[in-house]
Amino acid sequence: MAVELYDEHEQSERVRGWLRENGAALVVGVVLALGGIFGFRQWESYQEGQGALASDFYTAVQQEIEADQLDAAREQLQRMQEAVGDHAYVDLGTMLLAGAEVEAGEHEAARDHYTALLERTAGTALEPLVRLRLARLEAATGRAEAGLALLQGERPVGFESLWLEARGDLLAELGRTDEALAAYDEAVAQLEGEGNNARQVQTKRDALRSAAGETEAS
Repeated sequence: MAVELYDEHEQSERVRGWLRENGAALVVGVVLALGGIFGFRQWESYQEGQGALASDFYTAVQQEIEADQLDAAREQLQRMQEAVGDHAYVDLGTMLLAGAEVEAGEHEAARDHYTALLERTAGTALEPLVRLRLARLEAATGRAEAGLALLQGERPVGFESLWLEARGDLLAELGRTDEALAAYDEAVAQLEGEGNNARQVQTKRDALRSAAGETEAS
């Protein structure tokens, strides 16, 4: 029994000694851990609030566009950027606005938005779509070389046929018929079994081939 009591006493003294030596660090560790938990919850709540705010702004941008109020839509987008910073809704709102600007013939404004968006979305899943839209805008405004430069390099996964079709359009615009036909052929192969999408590219290819044949015949 004496030995057992001694062991309990010794263990108790060891615990007290450890607490004397490490108590401050322990308290700090607990405080930091609790602070981390509460801090994370606060951050999570903040993020949820930012997401809700960004969603409301995006809806406002969308409504202004639907009402053909592009200046008001630009103002809402600017306010959203100031309120939530780099948020996915800002990128989506920019895409929406740039598309509306293209339809309204405001090509320079659309180019500015797409160019800024391309820088922000570099390396993200949205980049290929932004690149495609900007390339098509460049082609539509007589800047096919600039558009083609945007589509250089490896084709992004999931965008292969769109990439090839856009390249075909740009190459045809530049008079590089053989390269354009090759791009269309590859796009058609990629789109095998996809119905209307494949037929659309086939129509472009056949029209270009026919025009090239008529030119050679004359």
